[in-house]
Amino acid sequence: MAYIGRQQPSGAFLKLDDISSQFDNSTTTFNLKVGAQAFFPGNPYTLLVSLGGVIQEPISAFTIVDSQITFASAPAVGANFFCVVLATTNVTPLKTLTIGARAGAHLL
Repeated sequence: MAYIGRQQPSGAFLKLDDISSQFDNSTTTFNLKVGAQAFFPGNPYTLLVSLGGVIQEPISAFTIVDSQITFASAPAVGANFFCVVLATTNVTPLKTLTIGARAGAHLL
């Protein structure tokens, strides 16, 4: 059945893989993945992280280094987790760039 009503906005939002099965009351650092592939968020402020049903504040509750998240304290066994990436840089890299609008302009 088709969706009736105004189309929902879509963007470059991602839901990261669930890491809650790794929670053991002592580990604080976990690998972030999307579809079992490493995910490198870069900026912790682009992540909406929920741990045990509580939204976590970037920097004070968690930090990001490369493709890993480190929590300020170890998540409890059985705590649920979800993380939504609010913005990504899905940008196609430049193949050529012309500088100048005159004949003989340089291609990079």
